[in-house]
Amino acid sequence: MKLLCTDLDRTLLPNGEQIESALARPLLWHMLNTHDIKLAYVSGRDLGRVLDAIDEYGLQVPDIIVADVGSSIYLPEKNGSWVNSEEWQSTIATDWKGLTGDDIKSLLNEVDGLTRQEPSRQSLLKTSYYFSLDADRELLRRRVENELQSRNVNASLIMSDDLEKQVGLLDVLPRQATKSGAVSFIRAMLGIAQVDTLFAGDSGNDVAALVSGVASVAVANADADTREAIKRDSVSLGTSDSTFQAMGGLPVAGNVELNGNYAAGILEGLMHFRPVWQSDLLEPHWVASALARYPLAKE
Repeated sequence: MKLLCTDLDRTLLPNGEQIESALARPLLWHMLNTHDIKLAYVSGRDLGRVLDAIDEYGLQVPDIIVADVGSSIYLPEKNGSWVNSEEWQSTIATDWKGLTGDDIKSLLNEVDGLTRQEPSRQSLLKTSYYFSLDADRELLRRRVENELQSRNVNASLIMSDDLEKQVGLLDVLPRQATKSGAVSFIRAMLGIAQVDTLFAGDSGNDVAALVSGVASVAVANADADTREAIKRDSVSLGTSDSTFQAMGGLPVAGNVELNGNYAAGILEGLMHFRPVWQSDLLEPHWVASALARYPLAKE
């Protein structure tokens, strides 16, 4: 494995209801360092909120940041700042034929059941909405698609749930501007093969990437609907062999087992696709080195 692409909220970030295994993040960071694995955060958050999460949770600074559900790819500058990839922006902009997020909002003004998300969650090539959890999603999707097709707009519609806010989320993106598309772009840019890439996620807007054929893991705290969608779609696409769902129980030196939630699930996925690395986790000196080098997460 040469590249880890991971979602943030409720995948790497322990901000769901389930408990995080305290050892998981130090062990994950040490595993990435030991095997020289590049790191990309792939999030629905905008750049500012990704950087806030890195500070708040003490995350490792990644090599690449994919933000806005795949519609932005940020590369690091030598001065510590981040620059949006013009090549990626130019690539995905062709799908909207010169239209911007504001134009898409105007097209969708008459669609009942949609409420625009906050301005901070909108971007030039992403338009985001809230909808009720009890809405007819297929009907809502058809209405949005009809409006977009009336202008020949090639778009991806990503629906997911914010269980904390108890609301549905809809992101309207250029067709190519998905997490899966962004991961493919990153792989090509870095020259890393599909088999050497792991994608980790937990929710509806991760499903397409989780079943794309890239080695992938759904963390144990993924919701039931997402887990079922992964199982169904991977069978339909013939990608079951590259898709893994963490369950917990990963052994670590000292008679410890990780619970599969958040970073523990990502580690479980790494071990599934690279089982030879299991020897690291079972070596007391290696584990002690991880805890000496990286701060212990609080339960």
